[in-house]
Amino acid sequence: MVARTTTSLWDRFAAFDPGLMRLTSAMRAVLGTTATLAVLTALRAPETALVVGGFTAMTTSLAISDLRPRNQLITLALGVPLSLASLSAGAALTPYPTAAELVFLVVIHLAVRARRFGPRGLGLGIFAFMAFLLSQFTQARADRLPQLGASVLVAFAAVTAVWYCVGPITASEALRRLRHTFDVRLHDVLRDTAAMVATGQDIDTRSRSLQDRLDTLHASVLLIEDFLDEHAADEDTEALLPHLSRVEVAAQRLTVLAVRAMRTPAARNDPAERTARQRLAQRIRTLRHQPIVGTACAAERCAQGYEGGPANRPTGSALVLDCFPAVDELAEALRVLGPRDRPAGRRRPPRKHASPTSWTLPRRDRDTDTESLKRGATRQAFQVTAASALAIAGGHLLSPHLWYWAVAAAWVVFIKNESTGEVLLQSLRRLAGTVLGVVFGYGLAALVGGDGPVLLVLLLLCMFGMFYTPSHAYWAVTFFITGTLGMLLALMDTFSTHMLLLRVQETALGVSCGVLAAVLVLPTTVRRASDEELVGFLRVLDRLLRTVAAGSTNTEAPTSWVRAAHDLDQALESFRKACLPLTHPLTPQRRRRHHVRHLLELLEAGAYHARSLAATAERLPAGHVPECATGLTAAAERAHQTVTHLIRVAGHGPGAASHMARPTAVRALSRLSEEQRVSRNWPSPEHRLLLHIDRLDTALTALVRALDPLASDPDRTTVVPSERVDIPLPHGPAQAAAVSCAVLTDRCERA
Repeated sequence: MVARTTTSLWDRFAAFDPGLMRLTSAMRAVLGTTATLAVLTALRAPETALVVGGFTAMTTSLAISDLRPRNQLITLALGVPLSLASLSAGAALTPYPTAAELVFLVVIHLAVRARRFGPRGLGLGIFAFMAFLLSQFTQARADRLPQLGASVLVAFAAVTAVWYCVGPITASEALRRLRHTFDVRLHDVLRDTAAMVATGQDIDTRSRSLQDRLDTLHASVLLIEDFLDEHAADEDTEALLPHLSRVEVAAQRLTVLAVRAMRTPAARNDPAERTARQRLAQRIRTLRHQPIVGTACAAERCAQGYEGGPANRPTGSALVLDCFPAVDELAEALRVLGPRDRPAGRRRPPRKHASPTSWTLPRRDRDTDTESLKRGATRQAFQVTAASALAIAGGHLLSPHLWYWAVAAAWVVFIKNESTGEVLLQSLRRLAGTVLGVVFGYGLAALVGGDGPVLLVLLLLCMFGMFYTPSHAYWAVTFFITGTLGMLLALMDTFSTHMLLLRVQETALGVSCGVLAAVLVLPTTVRRASDEELVGFLRVLDRLLRTVAAGSTNTEAPTSWVRAAHDLDQALESFRKACLPLTHPLTPQRRRRHHVRHLLELLEAGAYHARSLAATAERLPAGHVPECATGLTAAAERAHQTVTHLIRVAGHGPGAASHMARPTAVRALSRLSEEQRVSRNWPSPEHRLLLHIDRLDTALTALVRALDPLASDPDRTTVVPSERVDIPLPHGPAQAAAVSCAVLTDRCERA
């Protein structure tokens, strides 16, 4: 019982922190800071040197965001001279406040411009900024530079030793932890699905919960894909990506079919229907244990009563019976994936892989992205410099000696934020976290008094919370930052109510200056940023459809479809982040919020079908040419033309979308579950390919109506459905080479 409870708690912990990445980062920060303070204390360093060393150790853990150990070492090696130079410049200019402030502005401008070089540029900019800020915080002098420089060197050495000598995390161990997170989150999806099927009540509430579960499952897959991109993949891990995608798609399909079946009120009181639902719930519960322990599918069939085929399944409605093949498909996908200690599972027959660059951006697009990154870094450098100048001027009016707190607030609100709305949202979170942290810090300091060891322990605990808190809960991160500062001030015997109130005032001033600069200096509106990300999403989707159109007769192409679908997921995440100020519950523009949520719903549904398309293509045998290749090409061309039209509409600004009636925004799972069943027979992989492309075209058609509802569409015609189809299949622009979906369906089913 105790072991089971411990395992359950550990699974919850792993699901909250994928791969234990935040825990590792927090432990490294705390251990690195502790080791630095221990060494400096043993060397009898003065109080200022202790502050410099501890602050540098914390900054080092904050600035390194690269996943590769080699790149981390390079950034650390470059950060040592950069931190020493910035600290020396600040200490030398401390007696000359005006010169120090002007040089600080130059450092800020260069540090922000360095963000064009990616994570390493961002980290080096943080090193330079924090070192100069530290010199102003400690009022360092030139005659103390040898001691302060030694503290910086000790901090870098201690952090490096902790990272690479005390329990280093290997790539295989990190991948195993990420796989465990995937298993736990899949377990949650199956558990909630089984509970919904068994009870048949509160379907809307349970479907919303399932949507959140699926989102977290998808996030874990994205983390694994990012990890595999960052690390060199061997023969086993290279096959992990398509297997994971297949499992995720199978789980999503099972959830969609289960929600669709449970929303059907017919025959709920029928005993046969209840029996079918109970057997389905039991099959899903049985499946829950497969990803955790890696049991063989054959053993599960013998022990748990595998359904086997349509003849062995219970009597019930067609929608419920559709879920049983989905369970079998997920069980087979899990068997191929295998347990965590065998990540690639069963090897597939050898297939000639596409070239590594087949799924990457074309050179023109990569150059465009690089130029866009450079322009964004340059624009933001001027914004942050202007905000910092305003913060310095206003900070001097509040406190001539603590003006740098306002500068720090103005600096932070621009990190990883592009538009004015994102800066405003980050500013509100920063201010809320500061206010709460001041109350928390004041209460702890008053409770503890002047007990130095207890204050040090509380400081380290606040530092742990700062690194362990998820980045999307930025108010909580700021809460722990302010708590850490309160403990530090108490250790330095400078803690007072006036100091904490001044902290709130300086923070409010800094975030106000940041918002003002974002509005007045080269502003980027949320609408513009979201339109750019939407165009980027559509371009990635267009490349995927081109791959489908050109590769339906090419055996190399399906290998690249999973990678292309991964790029599409990343583009969708970028669009969701850009739209976050518009979808926030506190957004005053309700109509616009509903409209953006409706767009997200359509894009998520399209991404689901693109993901399913790629996973289905991976199931085709090596060298197999689909019988319905002509239909795939025609359907892909129809969807491609729709994407081209969408890019043209989105590239010309908001257009008429702002004048449309407020749409009803639902989650993607609800929309997908409303898609009616196409055939009573389980479709073949070829038929599944065509089905997902056609429904992707349907989602794009709805997206056209949402973005440009007043535009006429004379080329779109309704396709007459086949006799075997219960509802009309999606339609698109007529093509000369296209054949009807009914003919394509019959051709695929005969294959």
